[in-house]
Amino acid sequence: MAVENSPESTPFTVPHRVAVFSILGFWVFYYVSITLRSWIMDYPGYWLMLDNRAWVSLFGIAFTYVLYRVLRLFCHHTLRVRVAAAFLFSAVAATAYSTVNYLSFYVYDPKPPELQKQASEQRPADHPKKEEPANLIAENALGWYFFFVSWAVFYLALSYAGAVRASERETARLRAATQTAELRALRYQVNPHFLFNTLNSISSLVMSGKREDAEAMILNLSTFFRTSLASEPTDDVPLADEIAVQKLYLEIEAVRFPERLRTTFEIEPAAANACVPGLILQPLIENAVKYGVAPARRPVQICVRARVNDNRLEVTVSDDGDGARAQNGTGVGLRNVRDRLSARFGDAAWLTAGKRAEGGFTAMLTLPLVANGC
Repeated sequence: MAVENSPESTPFTVPHRVAVFSILGFWVFYYVSITLRSWIMDYPGYWLMLDNRAWVSLFGIAFTYVLYRVLRLFCHHTLRVRVAAAFLFSAVAATAYSTVNYLSFYVYDPKPPELQKQASEQRPADHPKKEEPANLIAENALGWYFFFVSWAVFYLALSYAGAVRASERETARLRAATQTAELRALRYQVNPHFLFNTLNSISSLVMSGKREDAEAMILNLSTFFRTSLASEPTDDVPLADEIAVQKLYLEIEAVRFPERLRTTFEIEPAAANACVPGLILQPLIENAVKYGVAPARRPVQICVRARVNDNRLEVTVSDDGDGARAQNGTGVGLRNVRDRLSARFGDAAWLTAGKRAEGGFTAMLTLPLVANGC
C-alpha cells in the first residue's frame, strides 16, 4: 500500500534563485510605489529623499535575505512551527530595518526642514511633540512588521506549494510502484498454476508408459516457458505474440488429449497488432481445456477470436464442451484476469464470462485499442 506524505511533513525549500527574486521584487515594488506616491501627492522635497530611500531599501533587502536564511533552517519542521518562526523573526527584521531607517533619515542625513514641519503638522494633537528615537523606531517598526510578515507568508506559501507538488509526485511514484508490484504478482500467479497441471500430465504420461509423449511434452514446456518468461511481466505484447505463446500451450495439452482437443484461431489483421498484457489469455484457455476438454468423451473445439469493434479490442475464448463450470466466472483464473485488467486499465477494460446457450463456455475480453505501444 502506498503511503501518502502530508505536505506539512514533506521538507521543501524554495529554490535560492526564486527566493532572491521574490525579495528583490518586494523591495523594488516598495521603492517605486513610495516614490510615485510622493510624486503624485507632490510632497515637498521628495526628490531629495530618493538616495536615502535607495540606501535604506538595500538594507531592507539584506534584512529580508537574512530572514529567508533563517526560515530555511525550519524547513524540516511542521507548518505551525514555520509560521511561528516567520512571525517572530519578521518582528526582529522590522525592528532592525526601522532602526536603520531612523539613522538614515534623522541622524546621518536628516530630512529637510520643510518635511519635518509637514510631518509635525500631520501628527494628531495628542501626539508627543518631541520625537524620541525609541518612539520613532517602535512606531515605524510596527508598520514595517506587516511588510516583512507579508514577504514571509509569501515565502511560506511558495514552500508549502512546493511541498504539495513534491508530495504528489512521491505519491504518484509509490502508486505506480504498487501497481507494478501488483501486476507482477498477478502475472506470476499464472505460471505456477500451469506448471503444476503440466507436471501432473507429464507424470501421468510416464506412469502409463508413454515416454515419447512425455518427452515431447517436456520439450514443448521448455519452449513455452523460455518464450513466456523472456518478457517483462508488466509489459504489454502484441496480440499476435500472445496467440503464438498460447499455441505452444495448446500443443502441450494436445499431447494429453490428442483425440479430443481441437483448436481454431480467427484473428483479424487489425487486432493482431493490438497490445495486450502478456499471458492474459493463459487462464482463459487453460480453463477451456480443464473444464471443456478434460471431462469430455468427444472432440471439443476451442475457438479464439479477436476483432476491433468501436475502437476497442475484443478477444473471445470459447469452447463447446459439455462440462459445467462450477465457478461460472468467479474462479481463480477468471478472477486473476479481472484483477490484471483492473490494475492495468482500470474501468476501461473488463471480462465477461458465462455458459453458452448451445453448450460450452465463453469468455470475452474487452480492452482499449492500443496499437504500436508495446
